[in-house]
Amino acid sequence: MFQQIASFFFMLNLLFNSLFCLPLNRYDSMELFSDDDFSDGFFVISQETVNGQAQQLGSFTYSNESSVPSWAIAQWSSGPCLWADRIESDEYTITDGTTKTVTYNPQEGSVSMRLNAANVYNGSAATYESWPHLLLEQAPLTDYSKLTEEEKEFYFCTADEFVLDLKIRMTDFKYTTNPEGVNAVQFLAYFYLQGLSGNEFIWFGVDLFDSRGYSDTNWSYDKGSGNMIYCLSTKDTYGLKTRSLYRFGKPYISEEWTTVKVNLKPHLEKAIKLANKDNIFGKEVSLEDFYIGGTNIGFEIHGNYDCTIEIKDFNITSYKKK
Repeated sequence: MFQQIASFFFMLNLLFNSLFCLPLNRYDSMELFSDDDFSDGFFVISQETVNGQAQQLGSFTYSNESSVPSWAIAQWSSGPCLWADRIESDEYTITDGTTKTVTYNPQEGSVSMRLNAANVYNGSAATYESWPHLLLEQAPLTDYSKLTEEEKEFYFCTADEFVLDLKIRMTDFKYTTNPEGVNAVQFLAYFYLQGLSGNEFIWFGVDLFDSRGYSDTNWSYDKGSGNMIYCLSTKDTYGLKTRSLYRFGKPYISEEWTTVKVNLKPHLEKAIKLANKDNIFGKEVSLEDFYIGGTNIGFEIHGNYDCTIEIKDFNITSYKKK
């Protein structure tokens, strides 16, 4: 029995190495996101747009007034305003006191996000029209006009590998269900696949938690934005279901960190194939036509819930052969 177990873990290690341990002496690499420990704080974005553009309301920068955030906090359709209705708390927390709370943990370099979506509906059934969000966003990822041609190659989908790394844990989950409405919560990371022409766009997602259970790969139309969504399944994200934030038939609450490490390149290829199969853009497209232009991470589904999730070490490393 011991030999069988040892053999299993040996083979598992070989598989892991084949997927992620690239021969680094043959590759150049670049991390795509700035400030992956969130130490520079956040811009706070309004819930409304002006001429289609999100507005910055203020900066949540802890006690360091000189830092310039790379990240934003977006709070679409989520009740009180995180800036206008913020209350006095500690220097590492911004909250409206009832619905949304974002807390930076300097010891861990992590960010905890709580969304009490039940407060958005005031006991009524959840509806698509009132769809609470609490997101961390970095878009655009960089000023592309200042990049060298070599640097740009790491952002384009033709790079050889895109490995997503992060650590995540759920520290609280409350069922605040209303039997007449939607009672679900989903926590995702989306990457913006932007076309070079400016007209093509795909929401490229990674499912990090779904209170309804294990998800399947999703290719569907998002009526809110008018764009297509490709989203990895829970199994794609975590490898083993027992490593996810949904275990043994319920949300998994724990102080332990769960590591996500997944190569996104095969899924980028699949998303482009599906777009061509369904003639989404009215023409044939390829990986050469797209680059990763931004990201958001957080709660993105309508429903009655109160959930707290914490993340750290969030980044994508892009690899190009020398």
